[in-house]
Amino acid sequence: MDWLSPVAELFGFAFPILERLSVIRVILGFILVFFLPGFTWTLVFFQQIKVVERVVISFGLSIVVVTLSLFLVNRLLGVRITGFNAVMVIITVTILPVIAYYLNKFVKQRGGSAA
Repeated sequence: MDWLSPVAELFGFAFPILERLSVIRVILGFILVFFLPGFTWTLVFFQQIKVVERVVISFGLSIVVVTLSLFLVNRLLGVRITGFNAVMVIITVTILPVIAYYLNKFVKQRGGSAA
């Protein structure tokens, strides 16, 4: 039993449901791979751009971030690229900028209220 077994069991519950609903699976997969990671990274790097620009940049940034992160995890850590591992890496790459965004927002609020 490895350390990801509980997480794999949790996702093992949801995946059979999504197997039957292929259209929903395709839409969720497209959003997860091609949009969401880039959108969250644009929140961190580009604060002063419009929504349309943010959406367009997020597609290109998602392709780059997802591809490079999967490649680096495979080469540097020796983790095989499977569907489950890819989803876990993409979720991690998506959550990290959200944490950075809110930490940055929190630090700015604390710095602004102290002055």
